[in-house]
Amino acid sequence: RTFYSQCQRLGEHMFVAKTYIRINILFVKIGDERTTPATRLALVRRTRHWTAMTSFPFAIIGFDLDGTLFDSSIELSAALNHALASDGLPPIDPGDVRHLIGMGARQMVRRALAREGVEDEARVNRLFPILIEFYEANLGSDCPAFPGLFEAMDAMAAAGVTFAVVTNKFEHLAKKLIANLGHTARFATIIGGDTMGPGRGKPQPDPIHEMIRRCGGGRAAFVGDSIYDVQAAQAAGIPVVALSFGFLDQPASDLGADAVIDHYDELIPALRALGSG
Repeated sequence: RTFYSQCQRLGEHMFVAKTYIRINILFVKIGDERTTPATRLALVRRTRHWTAMTSFPFAIIGFDLDGTLFDSSIELSAALNHALASDGLPPIDPGDVRHLIGMGARQMVRRALAREGVEDEARVNRLFPILIEFYEANLGSDCPAFPGLFEAMDAMAAAGVTFAVVTNKFEHLAKKLIANLGHTARFATIIGGDTMGPGRGKPQPDPIHEMIRRCGGGRAAFVGDSIYDVQAAQAAGIPVVALSFGFLDQPASDLGADAVIDHYDELIPALRALGSG
């Protein structure tokens, strides 16, 4: 814990130092007699922005993937129903599938079978690879980002924030999905449910600690939509924001997160409030 605290403090100092360098460069340009009035006004606005951002409380923001960054329920529903149909089972409505997502694909199959009164691990093991094969073949075909996500990320990126993904999806599938959607460059690292080894995915703190390490250290917060997200972040000792619009099987207010938001427009104010507490 002492090591991570030291990393967080170092990251904060580096971010503030870089920001003050930006501000000083802007002041030099503003004072240059060759600078036009219109350019000078734009530079003043940028200076105000960077001055305000020296107080942004987090250097690293981690995100869950399914139900947090992207609405993958349509693709996952199609894959799950394809697997169920191969075993002669009826399809599940996509709206209901949303409540089965968030704890890994194998658990999704297990919970889907339980709806039919089936508790058979052999059947789970048979259907799981069928689901994965279909899902991977159609990855990113219908997986929109949640409204306001990229606007919030762009604003934080302008403040020097580093982003990461920590998901319980297999790492290669998470990377392929984000690549297919064209957003790999937004994230410093992508950590999957299998990255840290068996039994070390969320809700264990291991992938959160690894996220902070890979991002170079600094004060971090996490954003997710499941109890696993909340438990992992809390076990790692960092604040967590829960989304009310994710793939929930219980009210977001019952997850025990430090804050709950209803839209990504609320993320930055929520993080500022958590960072000042």
